[in-house]
Amino acid sequence: MVMKRKNGMKGIGLITLSTDPVAEDAFKTDMASAPVRVFTTRVSYDRANHAAGGFIPIPDWPVVLETLPPGDLVDLIVFSCTSATIALGNEVLLQRLSSARPGLSYTSPGIACVTLMQRFDIKRIAMLTPYGPTLHQAFTPYFASHGIEVVASHSVAEPMHLASDDDIARVPLDRIETELMTLLAATGPVDALFVSCAAFSIRRSDLARLTVALGCPVLASVNSLAWHALDLLGEVSLRDEISAELSLTG
Repeated sequence: MVMKRKNGMKGIGLITLSTDPVAEDAFKTDMASAPVRVFTTRVSYDRANHAAGGFIPIPDWPVVLETLPPGDLVDLIVFSCTSATIALGNEVLLQRLSSARPGLSYTSPGIACVTLMQRFDIKRIAMLTPYGPTLHQAFTPYFASHGIEVVASHSVAEPMHLASDDDIARVPLDRIETELMTLLAATGPVDALFVSCAAFSIRRSDLARLTVALGCPVLASVNSLAWHALDLLGEVSLRDEISAELSLTG
């Protein structure tokens, strides 16, 4: 439930990974024109466990969420890690967030992109990720469980020797575009392309340009997250600006 406040500002509690150098700024940039305040905290995690397909936050969720402002200042909890959503599953993640801070709205990039795809009847996608084999392969059944088919996917982790979120943040935009073009050439038409991981340095304007250049909506983790956050906060016109830039209508 969104609170009505005298100053008209809504509150977002943003949880980013301690290792991610770009997601916080990217999300705040996408939300800059909205009447919201974004309060940020960070969480560490067991990296070996995550690479193996799990996600263990350090410290645990209640401690992390306690570092955000009181509940009367926060309407929405946003957890910015895509692969952690897939590792935990939507229901488990939502249960842990809501148990620690009940009575709010909640989202993450995994939840957000599925919601966006379902809203616009996107059923066939090609996907680019920076993950190792275990995490990368987990996305196909995750999307399938929500009625979305991954018809082709590719990870740049091994060919680009990506070992950290900072490495991911340094992947050039032209490399992302080349990889997406290769995916499209291999698959033929799809409903959308999805660039997964909040650590990729890909801006809203980049996605709009790629959508035009490739002739296909190009979605990404942070951009989908901003769209869903605006949706949950009732900021309909700002939400629709994002979808219109990606040629999503209906």
